[in-house]
Amino acid sequence: MNLERKVKHALEILEKFKDWNHKYVFFSGGKDSLVALDLAYKCWGDNFEIIYVEVTGNTHPKCNKYAHKIGSEYGVSFIHLKNEREDFFDRLEKWGYPSIMWTHGNRWCLKHFKNKPILNYTKRRGVGVSGISPHNSTRRKLLKLQAIMSNALGWTPVSVLPLYDFTKKDVWDYIKQNELEVNPLYEEIGYSGNCMICPGMNKREFLAVMRRCPEFFCKWKKVHEKLRQDYFEGKLRGMKRVFHRFNKWYELYCKNQTLEVFA
Repeated sequence: MNLERKVKHALEILEKFKDWNHKYVFFSGGKDSLVALDLAYKCWGDNFEIIYVEVTGNTHPKCNKYAHKIGSEYGVSFIHLKNEREDFFDRLEKWGYPSIMWTHGNRWCLKHFKNKPILNYTKRRGVGVSGISPHNSTRRKLLKLQAIMSNALGWTPVSVLPLYDFTKKDVWDYIKQNELEVNPLYEEIGYSGNCMICPGMNKREFLAVMRRCPEFFCKWKKVHEKLRQDYFEGKLRGMKRVFHRFNKWYELYCKNQTLEVFA
């Protein structure tokens, strides 16, 4: 299926919910949710709300600024949510690394910093549009996603994934063809910066944060060194597999370096 047919199919799916009340597009500032937002706008006009969630202490200010700019340009009601009572790095120090799997019980970053503020707002009403696709990552292929799902993310009774058939190349081609403005952090660190330190990040992204975002990197390094101490004392919490992946990078690039080196 070529991109034109995939877009047509996505719009047909969205059309089914055009007359629903409480329509939301979950926008992270990333390329995939940008395309989902644009498709929703083409089908629904401005008759929906954009929900953007800042991960407290772990979202780059440039991502916040970009998200607000996009919301303003589309002229759609823009809802900026965040968990005001908790900080990501405080929880990382207390609970250890979260799981990389959405459905795992220890994905505390999703539960506390996304689910809580979203559910407080949506009250589990209506339909929610997300840029998630089984082509986003190998892990998401395991989730058995569908274009229309009942309570898939738990944020709304119905979840719509208009990018279900889109590959990564399709997303970038759509952005280019429609001249959409991409988050500037893609140029700087290779991703949106909505979750600067993510359990699923790769080494390239980690090094980009180390070199270009010292304020976040130093917060991570300080917490990770505390978790290393916990590990050597046999009391490490959280997902050990994720800890060891980050610890390998720490050993390679950070060990015996002071925070001032990265500041």
